Amino acid sequence: MKHLFISIGLLIAAGAVISCNNQKKVAATSTQTAEQKEIEITGAIVKIENGKDGYMATVNDKNNKSYIVTISLANMQKSGSTFKRFETGQKIKAKGTFWKDDAGNTYITAKNVEAVQ
Repeated sequence: MKHLFISIGLLIAAGAVISCNNQKKVAATSTQTAEQKEIEITGAIVKIENGKDGYMATVNDKNNKSYIVTISLANMQKSGSTFKRFETGQKIKAKGTFWKDDAGNTYITAKNVEAVQ
Protein backbone atom coordinates (compact mmCIF):
# COMPACT_ATOMS: atom_id res chain seq x y z
CA MET A 1 0.00 0.00 0.00
CA LYS A 2 2.86 2.34 0.84
CA HIS A 3 4.38 1.75 -2.62
CA LEU A 4 1.06 2.61 -4.25
CA PHE A 5 0.92 6.01 -2.52
CA ILE A 6 4.55 6.72 -3.42
CA SER A 7 3.91 5.79 -7.07
CA ILE A 8 0.84 8.02 -7.25
CA GLY A 9 2.75 10.87 -5.63
CA LEU A 10 5.58 10.53 -8.15
CA LEU A 11 3.13 10.53 -11.06
CA ILE A 12 1.47 13.70 -9.79
CA ALA A 13 4.85 15.39 -9.29
CA ALA A 14 6.00 14.38 -12.79
CA GLY A 15 2.76 15.73 -14.27
CA ALA A 16 3.25 19.04 -12.48
CA VAL A 17 6.83 19.38 -13.77
CA ILE A 18 5.78 18.60 -17.34
CA SER A 19 2.89 21.05 -17.10
CA CYS A 20 5.15 23.85 -15.87
CA ASN A 21 7.66 23.19 -18.65
CA ASN A 22 4.92 23.39 -21.29
CA GLN A 23 3.71 26.72 -19.89
CA LYS A 24 7.23 28.14 -20.06
CA LYS A 25 7.49 27.15 -23.72
CA VAL A 26 4.18 28.85 -24.48
CA ALA A 27 5.33 32.01 -22.72
CA ALA A 28 8.57 32.02 -24.72
CA THR A 29 6.62 31.65 -27.97
CA SER A 30 4.30 34.53 -27.01
CA THR A 31 7.31 36.76 -26.34
CA GLN A 32 8.87 35.84 -29.66
CA THR A 33 5.73 36.68 -31.63
CA ALA A 34 5.50 40.04 -29.86
CA GLU A 35 8.88 40.98 -31.37
CA GLN A 36 7.59 41.17 -34.92
CA LYS A 37 8.93 43.26 -37.75
CA GLU A 38 7.38 46.54 -38.77
CA ILE A 39 5.85 47.32 -42.13
CA GLU A 40 4.72 50.54 -43.80
CA ILE A 41 1.99 50.48 -46.43
CA THR A 42 0.18 53.10 -48.48
CA GLY A 43 -3.23 52.55 -50.00
CA ALA A 44 -6.93 53.31 -50.12
CA ILE A 45 -9.38 52.20 -47.43
CA VAL A 46 -11.96 49.88 -48.98
CA LYS A 47 -13.73 48.68 -45.83
CA ILE A 48 -14.08 49.71 -42.18
CA GLU A 49 -15.17 47.52 -39.27
CA ASN A 50 -15.81 49.40 -36.03
CA GLY A 51 -14.48 47.98 -32.78
CA LYS A 52 -14.51 48.73 -29.09
CA ASP A 53 -11.72 51.34 -28.97
CA GLY A 54 -11.07 51.89 -32.66
CA TYR A 55 -11.61 50.19 -35.99
CA MET A 56 -10.11 47.82 -38.54
CA ALA A 57 -9.52 49.26 -42.00
CA THR A 58 -9.00 47.03 -45.01
CA VAL A 59 -6.47 48.87 -47.18
CA ASN A 60 -5.58 48.03 -50.79
CA ASP A 61 -2.17 49.16 -52.02
CA LYS A 62 -1.31 50.16 -55.61
CA ASN A 63 -0.82 46.47 -56.52
CA ASN A 64 -4.28 45.66 -55.12
CA LYS A 65 -2.79 43.69 -52.20
CA SER A 66 -5.03 43.90 -49.13
CA TYR A 67 -3.93 44.64 -45.58
CA ILE A 68 -6.12 44.69 -42.48
CA VAL A 69 -4.99 47.60 -40.33
CA THR A 70 -6.07 47.85 -36.70
CA ILE A 71 -6.30 51.51 -35.72
CA SER A 72 -7.05 51.81 -32.01
CA LEU A 73 -6.90 54.57 -29.45
CA ALA A 74 -4.80 52.47 -27.05
CA ASN A 75 -2.18 51.45 -29.63
CA MET A 76 -1.84 54.95 -31.01
CA GLN A 77 -1.37 56.42 -27.53
CA LYS A 78 1.26 53.80 -26.64
CA SER A 79 3.32 54.77 -29.67
CA GLY A 80 2.91 58.51 -29.08
CA SER A 81 0.67 59.04 -32.10
CA THR A 82 -2.73 60.65 -32.34
CA PHE A 83 -5.83 58.57 -33.03
CA LYS A 84 -7.60 59.69 -36.21
CA ARG A 85 -10.82 58.52 -37.79
CA PHE A 86 -10.54 57.83 -41.51
CA GLU A 87 -13.32 56.94 -43.93
CA THR A 88 -13.75 54.52 -46.81
CA GLY A 89 -12.11 55.86 -49.97
CA GLN A 90 -9.41 57.84 -48.16
CA LYS A 91 -5.78 57.09 -48.95
CA ILE A 92 -3.56 56.50 -45.91
CA LYS A 93 -0.04 55.53 -44.96
CA ALA A 94 0.09 53.10 -42.01
CA LYS A 95 3.11 51.85 -40.10
CA GLY A 96 3.21 49.14 -37.44
CA THR A 97 3.94 45.54 -36.56
CA PHE A 98 2.40 42.85 -38.71
CA TRP A 99 1.52 39.18 -38.76
CA LYS A 100 -0.08 36.79 -41.24
CA ASP A 101 -2.83 34.26 -40.64
CA ASP A 102 -3.03 30.77 -42.13
CA ALA A 103 -4.99 32.09 -45.11
CA GLY A 104 -2.18 34.54 -45.97
CA ASN A 105 -3.97 37.71 -44.83
CA THR A 106 -1.65 40.40 -43.49
CA TYR A 107 -2.72 42.18 -40.28
CA ILE A 108 -1.04 45.39 -39.14
CA THR A 109 -1.30 46.86 -35.64
CA ALA A 110 -0.87 50.53 -36.51
CA LYS A 111 1.53 52.70 -34.53
CA ASN A 112 1.21 55.62 -36.92
CA VAL A 113 -1.42 56.44 -39.54
CA GLU A 114 -1.63 59.55 -41.68
CA ALA A 115 -3.64 60.77 -44.64
CA VAL A 116 -1.96 60.80 -48.03
CA GLN A 117 -2.90 62.87 -51.09
